[in-house]
Amino acid sequence: MILWREKVRAFAIHFVATLAVALVAAALIFFVWYPDPFQRMLGGLQLFLLVAGCDLALGPLVSFVIYSSKKKRRALIFDYTVVGIVQVAAFVYGVYSVSQSRPAYVAFVKDRIEVISAGEIAERDYEEARGSKYAQPPFSGPAHVAAHVPPQERNEVLWASLEGRDIGVRPKFYVDYSSQREAIQKQIRPVSELLERHPKSRALVEKSLQDLDRAEGDLGWLPVKHAKGFWTAVMDKHSAEPVKYLPIDPY
Repeated sequence: MILWREKVRAFAIHFVATLAVALVAAALIFFVWYPDPFQRMLGGLQLFLLVAGCDLALGPLVSFVIYSSKKKRRALIFDYTVVGIVQVAAFVYGVYSVSQSRPAYVAFVKDRIEVISAGEIAERDYEEARGSKYAQPPFSGPAHVAAHVPPQERNEVLWASLEGRDIGVRPKFYVDYSSQREAIQKQIRPVSELLERHPKSRALVEKSLQDLDRAEGDLGWLPVKHAKGFWTAVMDKHSAEPVKYLPIDPY
């Protein structure tokens, strides 16, 4: 005779345990690794949602099928060990994949902002930065930095860029964002230029300025390059920091 009540209980316990783990991971991913608006800008979370959804559905469902109080303790331990290993492996893979796509650095590079994912930086380039605080990607959310090339390094940078190693993905050249404030301020463009380039986006830009409750003269913009394309950063001219990101390709 099948004891449906105990199977439902096993399903519920497994579901709650899986949901608790998924919620902890989701809080880390959505609130720390991908703070707004990087979730929309970069995407890349579909794999995590797929894996978490499968874990929530299939893991507890397997519990419903395999659980029986008539089984020996050793058999139950074996069954749940196998299920747990498969679930954990799939979940860890999903979280790892998301971690590689997470925005590690928001870097000012030459005349624009670049959102650098952790996986975009090669191991050799982290090695170059050994001894600095940029020798490994941060896990506490995207860090604001600026890329600065000393004069004596410019030839080497030129040759490296021909290999596809632009300064934006070389932590060796990262410096504190605030140290390049004047250089950033010189590159900030007026809002009027953005409106001239993209008249169809006028409503979005004007609504954003209203939300910020700032005079147009206090704000400007810079292009934002990321793995999926381009956005636009609304910049505070005085602090030279981005205060809002808009889904507008400025080019």
